Amino acid sequence: MRSPCPLFLLLCFSAAIHAQAPAGAVAPADAAFGTLYANRSIPKITGRLLNLTAEELKNLPITYTIVTPFAESQVRRTAFARPDGSFSLQLDYALPYQQVWFGVGELFYTGLYVDKDLYLELDMQKIKEVKEVSFNGDGVRYLGTDGQLNTYMNNYVLYKRPEQLRLSAEINGLLFSASPVADTVNIAYNKLYDSLKILADSYVTANPSPYSWILENERTSDYYAGLCTKYWYKTMDDTLWQKMKNHHSYLISNSSAGFYNYMCTYITTLPDKTAPATWKDVAELPGLDAGERAIIDSLRTSEKMHPAYPYTPENIKKWVKQLEPRTQKIALLRSLDKTIHRIDSMFSPATADFLKLRLSSSHDLSEQAVALQHIIGSVHTAWCAEVIKNEYKLTAKKIDDINKTLANSTGTTQQTSFGKPLVETSFGATMYKAPGIKAVDFLAKLKQNFPGKAIIIDLWATWCAPCLGEMPHSKKLQEESKDLPVVFVYLCTAHSSSESKWKSKVIELQQPGLHFFIDETLDAELASYFSFSGYPGHAFIDKAGNYKPGAIKWMSDIKDGDALAAIVNE
Repeated sequence: MRSPCPLFLLLCFSAAIHAQAPAGAVAPADAAFGTLYANRSIPKITGRLLNLTAEELKNLPITYTIVTPFAESQVRRTAFARPDGSFSLQLDYALPYQQVWFGVGELFYTGLYVDKDLYLELDMQKIKEVKEVSFNGDGVRYLGTDGQLNTYMNNYVLYKRPEQLRLSAEINGLLFSASPVADTVNIAYNKLYDSLKILADSYVTANPSPYSWILENERTSDYYAGLCTKYWYKTMDDTLWQKMKNHHSYLISNSSAGFYNYMCTYITTLPDKTAPATWKDVAELPGLDAGERAIIDSLRTSEKMHPAYPYTPENIKKWVKQLEPRTQKIALLRSLDKTIHRIDSMFSPATADFLKLRLSSSHDLSEQAVALQHIIGSVHTAWCAEVIKNEYKLTAKKIDDINKTLANSTGTTQQTSFGKPLVETSFGATMYKAPGIKAVDFLAKLKQNFPGKAIIIDLWATWCAPCLGEMPHSKKLQEESKDLPVVFVYLCTAHSSSESKWKSKVIELQQPGLHFFIDETLDAELASYFSFSGYPGHAFIDKAGNYKPGAIKWMSDIKDGDALAAIVNE
């Protein structure tokens, strides 16, 4: 007997898991959400840490990561409890069911959903006795309007957890395999999600709740998000695409972010014949300065005179590179216009505008600002326009703050030091701790200690595989650039790590350079300053002390010492 076709299995699965939201619920992508947003208050997360001394409270950071509907789908922050143990977390927008990942040192970790208000009470004495608690357990109380929701959701995370983790690992194995879209992949994928549904249904049966619909909505978002990745740079079947388009997430969560982000990636990567931007596009721009016009004249002449001197391939390449900021901006805006046009043609105005919130995906702050400013012209949904304008202001302020900090430190004659190193190694690593220092002061101190030198900042974590994978190449670049005026600064986060792990990892890697073990407050501030969305994060400050957004995205992008010299001496 023939196996059922993948599309039939998809239709069965989708019908079975269609999320039944409560009557009156409105998704952020729906047109009616604008009215709700105008009348909503920003949700509140407060709480208290019980049974800790004043000294313990002072030295125990609270870390939280807010899931957002933007391209930077997670924003990391830190907070500290007040002397009485109470704390409050800052959210920025009046969004529904916003997911926040919350941790207290190495003792407690959980995922929160906040729609109106949540009060989290943690008996730290009971938690310390267990040594580590995740999601729920003795000493953990979820209270307030959203208390029952969080108890329900975190108990589900712990429900038959080994089985959930196994199924998730198998799903990821399918998604990250090299296999293209194929019948066998889709059949296996659907079977795994059927198993997840059976598991969730057994939890719902044993634990009936008005919040059970959220489990189905999140699972549907995850399901379609995964399928999307298999169709990047391809065109999916129209039946599947229509079902995917009709799904709306009612939350601002990891699952929701994955669904909408991956859908935008699918739309962006649909096959097209758009030509790349060239210097000829720059030549059509108004407002070019004399230097740019001279370069364009040389390039025009080179078409006739090449390869006669000075119209050599090397000079042509150099002239084209000098126009690169212009061509990159043209390419960015061209790509945005293409994606905006596609989104507007595929979705209702409200849904299209909600998707546009995540189109400023560059890690370059300047490119983010350009994209946000461009996107706003196509947005007509009032609440979406409001948050995009605010995000643009925040991005512009980050750029301004960084440049002001660096400018204020320029010309300072006072010589400062980071104190006595914790470790100095024979392979050239000097290791310091940087406790209790603000980002602005840390950056100024770096600049003052290395006048006339460029600074490469590498934010990393001991548990971050991509970070560790970049280290050997970064070490090679250091060895090849010993005569260059550049210093390599490695900042290891204390988040989910320890001083001993940091020291061991640096020594294990034999990684030269200037190393700092930074607390989570400094980590979060630097992430905000440089718009790092995770680990690793790279920033480049030139010899004159100016921050150059986007100059270094990955260390492995810099081929060798000569390529680094071109960046340093530019």
